[in-house]
Amino acid sequence: MAEIKDKKLRDLGERYILQELIFPRLMADEINIDEDAVMIRINDKYLVINIDTFVGSTDAPPSLSFNDIGYKTVIMAASDVVAKGAKPKIFLASISLPPDTSVTQLKALLEGIREACERYGIKYIGGDLGASNDVVITGACCGLTNKVILRRGARPGDLVWVTDEFGYTGVALHYLLRGGERVKGIEEALSRFKKPKLRIKEAEIIKNIATSAMDSSDGLAITLDTIARMSKVRIILDEIPIAEIAVDYAKINNLEPSDLALYAGEEFEIVFTTPGHVPPETIIEAFKQNGLKEPILIGKVIEGEGVYYRHERIEVRGWEHFRG
Repeated sequence: MAEIKDKKLRDLGERYILQELIFPRLMADEINIDEDAVMIRINDKYLVINIDTFVGSTDAPPSLSFNDIGYKTVIMAASDVVAKGAKPKIFLASISLPPDTSVTQLKALLEGIREACERYGIKYIGGDLGASNDVVITGACCGLTNKVILRRGARPGDLVWVTDEFGYTGVALHYLLRGGERVKGIEEALSRFKKPKLRIKEAEIIKNIATSAMDSSDGLAITLDTIARMSKVRIILDEIPIAEIAVDYAKINNLEPSDLALYAGEEFEIVFTTPGHVPPETIIEAFKQNGLKEPILIGKVIEGEGVYYRHERIEVRGWEHFRG
C-alpha cells in the first residue's frame, strides 16, 4: 500500500481502483461486491439500482448530439439493471453543463432522456441541475425483479452466449474519430452507437436459464474476463461473434476485425452462461417463441482461469477511466 499511495489514478486505472481500493471497503452485502449494480432484497423481490456517468470530454465523439447524449445516459444506467434480470422502472439524472450551453442544447438533452425512457417504459422523475466545465450527466436507474443474475455463477460445463454480434461500435468509433473509409452498413453502425438498444425482453428469458450474466458495455473481452475471473473458471471461445460490417470495414481500413469486436465497448449486449445439461436448442427456442433474434453460442466454460480463443489467451483491454 505504501507503494501505491503516491501514484496517480492514471497509473492504476479504473479496474484496479474498483477491485483493490473501493470494493474491499464497501459495507454492502456480499451479493453486491464487484457487481455491476446494487441489489436490495425487499420481501420476495429485489430492488436493483445502478448509477453511471456520461462525461463529454471522454464519452462524446464530435458528431454526438445533445439528444444522443441524453438517450445514451439512460441506456448506460439502465443496461446494468437489465443485465441483472430486472425491468427498469425509474430514472433520475444529475445534469451539469457549462454556462455557455444553449437552451436549445439543454432541451435536446432532455428530449433524448425522455425518448429513451418512453421507448422502454421507464419513468423519468427529475434529478439535479448544476454548472461545470464539462458536460457531465449522471444517471441513476432502479428496477425490480424476483430473481437476480450475478456475474460469478458460471461453472465448468456451462455454455457461453451473447445476444447479438459485436463490432458495430468499433466501426462507428473508428469512423468518427479516425476518419475511416465508408462501407455499406455504416449508417446502421452509427445508429447503434448513438441510440443503443436495451435487451429487456431478452433479459426476461435469460434470468430464468442463466448461471451468470453481464452487460458488455466495457467491451466483450473485459466482460468475458470478468465473468471468468469472478466465477473462477476458464472460458474457451469457439468463435468471436463479429458483425459482417466489422469484417468489411476492417478489410478496407487495414484493421483487425476481432479487435473491433472485442475491445470497443458500448454495445450493451448481454453476455451469459447456461448449464451444460440444457440443450442449446432449448435456449434458442425460448428466444424464438418470444419473437426475439436467436442468441449466439460462442463457447464453453471449463476449469481454469482466463479467456482463450484458438489456444491463445485473449488480452484484457478496453476503455478504462483515468487511463483511457
